[in-house]
Amino acid sequence: MTSDPAESSPVADDEQPPYSDDDAPPADNVRPLTGRTEPAHLAAERALLGSLIYDPDQFDAAAAILGPADFDEPKHQTIWDAMTAVADREGHPPVHTLVLAELKRAGHLAKVASILPQLPGDYPDLAVQYAAIVHEEADGRFVANELRHGLAEITNRGTGNLVDVSGRVMDALDQAFKFVGPTAASNIPTIDELLAGDEDPYHWVIPGLIEHQERIILTAEPGAGKTTLLRQIALTAASGIHPFTLDPIEPITVLHVDVENSRRQNRRLYGAMRTKAGKDLKPENLRIEIRIEGLDLTTGEDQAWLNHRVKTVKPDLLLIGPIYKLANGDPIEEKSSKPVAMFLDRLRADHDCAIILEGHSAKAPVTDAKNRKPPQEPYGWSGWMRWPEIGIWLAKEGDLKHWRGAREERSWPTHLRRGGHWPWTPELDGSDQVYKDARQARIKAGHRITIREVADALNTPTTSIQRVLGTGSRHALAWTAFNESTLQGDATK
Repeated sequence: MTSDPAESSPVADDEQPPYSDDDAPPADNVRPLTGRTEPAHLAAERALLGSLIYDPDQFDAAAAILGPADFDEPKHQTIWDAMTAVADREGHPPVHTLVLAELKRAGHLAKVASILPQLPGDYPDLAVQYAAIVHEEADGRFVANELRHGLAEITNRGTGNLVDVSGRVMDALDQAFKFVGPTAASNIPTIDELLAGDEDPYHWVIPGLIEHQERIILTAEPGAGKTTLLRQIALTAASGIHPFTLDPIEPITVLHVDVENSRRQNRRLYGAMRTKAGKDLKPENLRIEIRIEGLDLTTGEDQAWLNHRVKTVKPDLLLIGPIYKLANGDPIEEKSSKPVAMFLDRLRADHDCAIILEGHSAKAPVTDAKNRKPPQEPYGWSGWMRWPEIGIWLAKEGDLKHWRGAREERSWPTHLRRGGHWPWTPELDGSDQVYKDARQARIKAGHRITIREVADALNTPTTSIQRVLGTGSRHALAWTAFNESTLQGDATK
């Protein structure tokens, strides 16, 4: 048997890189990627990597197209993983010197050394196009594998649940039609077609707080009350009560997938709040799945399990977590976490639901523990810090702090206190009190009211009301949603 030259000729620690900017490898690829003896997608993989070696500034654009494991050739995947590791850790494009150092650090340089000088770099400006080819081919392989494995399981029913397997096969068929279906430029909207018509109204799950398809990660230290707060949000919203203002809202459907707490714990955690909700809650509005053994959303089986439940319940809001129990690998590693994030993105796109993801905050360094500030970001893969629209940390004292700058203004409270009708009650500052009084004035009027009418009702200068409720203020979106609603009721409920 002929051995792999890369395996039989390891690269010494002090060996110079197999290429440099001044000594580029000879071109062996042509622009159209035709006329080669190797499959087109492998040529595209090589061309993509070669393009990024010569123009690493294109990495982010290519990475936005590719999935976490789109390369068919394992050595190509190894090089891509090294580029990704450098970009995530260093925060700048993966220049070839750092990529070589990462391959060496991971013990993979010898394995790929023989192919590095052969990566073509004739057309570095085409990296995005090459990435699209690689991703499209990976989609095709995924669909083929899902269909092949699913049909095999249906044939042999003893190897899997027939309902879940059938659902997975149907999902794969849906993707197959998307993959092979005709695409024409005329089907892709121009900018003017995109912007035509009236401005899209907000599609609220909870007015002023969460919109459909938005992603929220809530973190806290152990014992801070995060679990209770998440259940309060789920139960009040399902009951038609805003979880913080206690305004009446349209009841929503919530699916809570708890992968940490047992049935007994959930009964205790939800019990008292269920009693407080009383007849406001229609039980079918809040569904609770308990999987204390966790999920591995990097696998097709557990993805199919969760997709089936979301498809069945059709929730407006999916509450799931904690993050570290959604995959079996090391939660710090991208390969264990990025597929989870991408699958959750698929769920929110396919089912139009918002997602609140529970996360544990990172551990604080042992050094200088006396003066340390508790970390607020989620423990694990650095990508979780970029993933959500809203990232919030709950302090033990009740402060709510945004560890990720919100992409749009939302009316999350800044401080909560324990106790009251519900386990957590917002502490009102001056603007919060004005907002609460404005809501009371709106309820009393029974119809939409203007800023001036609010000012008259509260005997307050119009400019003061404008600062609290006007465009750009923290309460602007929540006020507009509430003022435009047809709901009426007692805001002090």
